[in-house]
Amino acid sequence: MREDFRETCAYCLLEELFAAGQENYELDHFRPQAKFPEEAANFYNLYYACHPCNHIKRGRWPSPELEKRGIGFVDLCANDFENHFQELEDGRWIGLTISARYTIDALRLNRLHLIQIRMLVRALTEGGNPGFA
Repeated sequence: MREDFRETCAYCLLEELFAAGQENYELDHFRPQAKFPEEAANFYNLYYACHPCNHIKRGRWPSPELEKRGIGFVDLCANDFENHFQELEDGRWIGLTISARYTIDALRLNRLHLIQIRMLVRALTEGGNPGFA
């Protein structure tokens, strides 16, 4: 599982290296077991997630009303990041779709730590200053 997800959280896309290592990662049921008991043993419903994202998501799932409107979690195993999200210069993600905006809000994907890590990674890859204190 860890290798399938390239040692990266399925939600915030934070690599183990930046998130206290492998011991800070867990398996998450993308479709929560409590709401989808038939998916509990489905290998393709297990996602590699950092502890904070897994803790925030837990059994969360969009309400039936939201689902009727086509709003739900963006599944980055099935959808390309670029089709749903954009990373801004300040490290924040914005949603290009209503489901992406729902996902960002529900999973708090613009937590300060994540923004700082994104800025640091950008600075390291571009040879600049991360821009935070």
